[in-house]
Amino acid sequence: MVGAAFVRSGRTLFAVLLGVYLLAGWWTTSHIAATGDETEYFAAADALIHGEGLELTGRFAVIAASSYAPGQPIGDAEFRNSTAPSLARAGRYPRHDVGLSLLIAPLLAIGGRGLVVAVIGAAMAGAVALTVRSASLLGATPRAAVCAGLAVGLAVPALTYSGQVFPDAVAPLAVALALAGVIGRAQPFATGLVIALLPFLHLRYWPLALGLLVLAAWPQRRSPRTLVLLSAPVVLLIPGLALLDLMIYGLAVPHAGFVLFFAGQEQSVTPYLHGTEGLVGLFLDRAFGLLPAAPILVLACIGLGAALFNTRVRPLLLIAIAYLVPAALLDWTGAFSPQARYLAPLVPVLVLALAYAFDHAPRRLLVVAVPLAIWTLGQSLVYVVLPQLRYDVYTLPPQADRAWLRLFGIAPSSVFPLFGTDGATAALTVAWGAALAALGGLGAMSSQRHRESPPSKR
Repeated sequence: MVGAAFVRSGRTLFAVLLGVYLLAGWWTTSHIAATGDETEYFAAADALIHGEGLELTGRFAVIAASSYAPGQPIGDAEFRNSTAPSLARAGRYPRHDVGLSLLIAPLLAIGGRGLVVAVIGAAMAGAVALTVRSASLLGATPRAAVCAGLAVGLAVPALTYSGQVFPDAVAPLAVALALAGVIGRAQPFATGLVIALLPFLHLRYWPLALGLLVLAAWPQRRSPRTLVLLSAPVVLLIPGLALLDLMIYGLAVPHAGFVLFFAGQEQSVTPYLHGTEGLVGLFLDRAFGLLPAAPILVLACIGLGAALFNTRVRPLLLIAIAYLVPAALLDWTGAFSPQARYLAPLVPVLVLALAYAFDHAPRRLLVVAVPLAIWTLGQSLVYVVLPQLRYDVYTLPPQADRAWLRLFGIAPSSVFPLFGTDGATAALTVAWGAALAALGGLGAMSSQRHRESPPSKR
């Protein structure tokens, strides 16, 4: 009875999120042009549709007449600096992995940019709903799991990236499906396929893919046949990518677009490298971080502390860290993309963490969930109604704060540090670091007491 009600709740959650994402996606495509790397993924898909392989010169020449036309014209120098050469043929080719372009090409041919965004919204809604079901099998109560799914689904990065055409918008579904396979809710070969989808989408997802593969193969009950079925897609992906890139770039190396983009005089890797502040900035930076855009996720730190005592979830946290550390060393702002771009693939982890937080946080502390949820909803409305404000720059105040200041005369996110410009950055970073660590410790202690208490008193 309870299980059937929970399944219905999950389906309802999926329907609600899908409706929101479709509406927000329609509004986004109506009010803001494709931006940055989105145009590159679209152009590569369009080149396939027009029988041009992945050579982009022809598509960029007529990009102004496309459904994915950028807001500003792309000059010859900018076009060259954002594409890669080929050793096998003339022209310019995608610098990014071509997996996303291959996936969206049929959708673009049928319904243009609007249909692509709609399907990505469905993928994000599916990722959240699937994780809610997995959370209940990993120790979270059904009510906490559904509430966490709703809170995360209506916040950054799930809400905003449900309408952005980046690999980071599709990766959450692959992670959620892989998680279902890890807990035995999917067949090994299917689990291997969705894990292999991650590095097919982008080079930086290899830590996620390999970690999930190890986690899926860890149970001792796995037979040799099961291990072969599980690992075959990932193993075959490497020569498959090498062959694909040999055909496109003339270089039999996986992710050859990046190799050639950074080789020789094409582009230097130095501008894309940043210091260790990126790992902190991913969460705390006022312009590009997660928590200023989705304050309700402050409570997820309680869940992360509690998850340290869940032997089935703890490895997932280690996998997330293995992914985040190299991502943070790169351009952690996502080249000034909407907030928390590199955290978007970890939407399932955020759902799990918040579900554990709702289960383990003291009732008195959970009272703050209401104002945090209202604050988060306000931030979400800003990014949906005024999607151009998603693309920020380091200025005071940040773009999204201007909507708050105009309506209410205050900018709530000013309690967070703004890296690179704000003189209070160091003090605010230390204060927030201490507060989040305290919340994590509170979750750990609560989880430990819960484990040690007699079953009759739980």
